[in-house]
Amino acid sequence: MINKSRLSALIAALVIALAAVGIAACGSSSDNSPSSSGGGGDSAELGLQSSGPILIGSDIPYPPFEYGTAPNYTGFDVDVMNQIAKNLGVTAKFQDTSFDSIFADLASGSFDAVASASTITPERQQQVNFSDPYYSADQSLVTVPGSDIKSTKHLSGKNVAAQNGTTGFIYAQDHTDAANVQGFPQGPDVINAVKSGQVDAGIIDQPVAQDALDKTGGIVIPEIIPTGELYGIAVPKDNTALLDAINTQLKKMEKDGSLDKIYEKYFKIKAPKAVVNGTTKNPG
Repeated sequence: MINKSRLSALIAALVIALAAVGIAACGSSSDNSPSSSGGGGDSAELGLQSSGPILIGSDIPYPPFEYGTAPNYTGFDVDVMNQIAKNLGVTAKFQDTSFDSIFADLASGSFDAVASASTITPERQQQVNFSDPYYSADQSLVTVPGSDIKSTKHLSGKNVAAQNGTTGFIYAQDHTDAANVQGFPQGPDVINAVKSGQVDAGIIDQPVAQDALDKTGGIVIPEIIPTGELYGIAVPKDNTALLDAINTQLKKMEKDGSLDKIYEKYFKIKAPKAVVNGTTKNPG
């Protein structure tokens, strides 16, 4: 028979042991949470719309930057954002949206960020904040083989296609003598309008025109227009936490070579100095 004092000691020891098991279990749950992997944190710390992934607005398709079918999108922007999200210990989810309203939609809270081959301009910076540059691009003139249009100087009286809301559209309006600048909702629509003869020429981001030339043909690029544009990832004005986290990860990707690898995958070059040392230029 166990005396009362010894029984009390055994009960006390059992209580302590059970409490220790409970603490260990809590610790185990914490250990399985996503790692910030070099700076970032969870959804709340990043100021995301909801717990879970970074919701990214993007105009899809716009190859080679974003293309494919939901939810299996791919492209340069997709790879960049997936790497940033991975480093931050979260995931990236892309939402297809019209480029013409993409920055207003971001400012109104439709998503957490925009990664959509977006040139950093003072006008857009009035609505949203941009990350450090991650891509450098020019515009290009697109025509069909055999066209007598060899440069933007030959656009007087011509019908010219460009995507709504883009710097290409602004350039066509402000820096050419085109008789009519016709806006289209998506980048591929511009290429198709040129191919079909619906318009005489198009103005679109050079890498997009080159991608179309390489993959489908039917067009030529008689002139690259040196606008010196730099792309940035846009975030709402009030989310400085996400902006800082994205900039930190872009710098990390520049240093560890992961940005170079994405460049080489899509463009066969390393990230140019214009990006790494980037200063913005307003193409308008």
